Amino acid sequence: MPDIPRLSNGLTLAATPTAVKLSRSLVAVTLRYWDLDRMADDAELVISELTTNAVKATGVIDAEPSWSERANLPLIRVGIVYLPASIVIEVWDADPTPPKPIDAEPDAESGRGLAIIEALCDRWDHFQAIGGGKVVWAELVIPPLPVRTLRCVR
Repeated sequence: MPDIPRLSNGLTLAATPTAVKLSRSLVAVTLRYWDLDRMADDAELVISELTTNAVKATGVIDAEPSWSERANLPLIRVGIVYLPASIVIEVWDADPTPPKPIDAEPDAESGRGLAIIEALCDRWDHFQAIGGGKVVWAELVIPPLPVRTLRCVR
């Protein structure tokens, strides 16, 4: 069986709050290039949640970190893969601790990220990375293009 061609794109980012915006931009630009703009809203939300979790797990969450915090910024890696019927969004961070969904209180300001991913994605999971840390990934099925009907004018 021949290998299925696939496309991918990714970035290595400092694990800071600005990584979330940059990861969203990566997904938006990549999906536009792949002519999958119709998936951008959901895909950007998924990458935002995964990146936020990675930054919280390993990075600097202060919007203006001190110089000592900036000296040894941890890194994260974000990526998107185009498969024949889906796209996979993945985020690596150095913390090997598996992601764990929590039941957020109705008035909580955070804690719903994995629930959002569960609702939007066909499936998601994580695996331990060979060099250390973990990769959390989520798969979004590519929706069919809308059918356009042509009307004949007489």
